[in-house]
Amino acid sequence: MLELNILNVISFLLIFFIGLPHGSFDGAVASLVGFNSKYEFLKFLLFYLLLFFLVILFWFYFPIFSLIVFLLMTIAHFGLCDWSFYKINNHKIFVSFTYGMTVIFGIIYFNEDQSFIIFEYLTNENIYFFQAYLFIPYILTIISIIYFIYISIAESKLRIGILEIFFLLFIFYFFDPLLSFTIYFCFFHTYKHLSHLIKNVLLYLPNKKIVLYSTIAFTLISWFGGITIVFYLAQNFSLYESILKVIFIGLAALTLPHMILVDLVYRRKFN
Repeated sequence: MLELNILNVISFLLIFFIGLPHGSFDGAVASLVGFNSKYEFLKFLLFYLLLFFLVILFWFYFPIFSLIVFLLMTIAHFGLCDWSFYKINNHKIFVSFTYGMTVIFGIIYFNEDQSFIIFEYLTNENIYFFQAYLFIPYILTIISIIYFIYISIAESKLRIGILEIFFLLFIFYFFDPLLSFTIYFCFFHTYKHLSHLIKNVLLYLPNKKIVLYSTIAFTLISWFGGITIVFYLAQNFSLYESILKVIFIGLAALTLPHMILVDLVYRRKFN
């Protein structure tokens, strides 16, 4: 049983006030890729919300499968963001795979017991039999890091990535899984995503008011909805478990439409 402590509270606040709002820029992303008119933007919003609620519904009926899919999507999304940050045309799949695997399975490797308690909270199921197979992704992660070091010899832009990867592993070793995830999500992923997006917004988006209005609206809605659901869940679960469910199941529900918009549409036009 994990207890709510000051580091957990800090992690929750950082994710809530820094991590989640970075997805609120999806309104600006939608405008950048062509959803400019009120009608087009409304279609985007309805599609986004439909996917959001479908993921939550799917998680309710198939929690273990949903968790696995969420981890895979997170690996892909984090990795693609890190690859895009280097502005190179080569090694897309490999660099993305290395970063994504390092973040997810680096955190799990150094905090395996705590990670699985969190997974149990998120699924309400006994999922510990997966631990017997974790050596497979661990080995793949180590191999990918070694090969990343090798290709960085020829690709000079990736050399800073070696330091970043080992710095992340250092963080994962010293901090618990929630704080480790928070540090990466808020200060690495969010920074890289927004630095790329804001540059293109300033260059290519004529109506910059949509950025302000849509971001504020989406942020306030996510905060209000998150707090409301936390208090609802706290009637049957501990406060710690309730917050975990809201943050990570909420992130899973946001990740699918966010990935479709950012990784499949936005990156094709602005990469």
